[in-house]
Amino acid sequence: QAVTRGDGVQGDEITTNVKTIRSIPLQLMDDYPDKLIIRGEIFMPKKVFETINKQIRKDAEEKGMDEEEIFQQMLKNPRNAASGTVKQQDSKAVAARQLDAYLYYVMAEDKKITNHYDAVIRAKKWGFKVSEHIKKCDSIEDVKKYIHYWEKKRFDLEFEMDGVVIKVNRYDQQNTLGSTAKSPRWS
Repeated sequence: QAVTRGDGVQGDEITTNVKTIRSIPLQLMDDYPDKLIIRGEIFMPKKVFETINKQIRKDAEEKGMDEEEIFQQMLKNPRNAASGTVKQQDSKAVAARQLDAYLYYVMAEDKKITNHYDAVIRAKKWGFKVSEHIKKCDSIEDVKKYIHYWEKKRFDLEFEMDGVVIKVNRYDQQNTLGSTAKSPRWS
């Protein structure tokens, strides 16, 4: 089952559309837990976004639309385009948009998984796509270097991003830190 994050309590059911995203496995591999929740980010690659907007522009120009009308027809940014696409009624239209996804969080009933990093790496073995840019840092200095590196390099990625997310690795420490009503204190 796939659902959007919605308002944090209730989201939209989007299973049929998520099944069209090739980087999300339809069947898991390896030794996965019986109960599992995976969270990730569905995105539209920048090149796909640009290609779609070129086609929208071409079609609009052929219809004789002016620049303001063309602007209204075009997708505004890849993140909103991905969000809107995944909620569409027509899964064939969703598939045509060539969305992609990265997993970033695993919740599982598995005593072998005791920390965030290992859980994400294990999920990769189950068939999920995980960013090759995930990094486990051993000190605050390593974290600062990683953030500094991505301040400029983020523009070279195939997708848009807001910035780096820093997470406490160990689940026991995450539990101690807890969460606010809207977000975890450990992330």
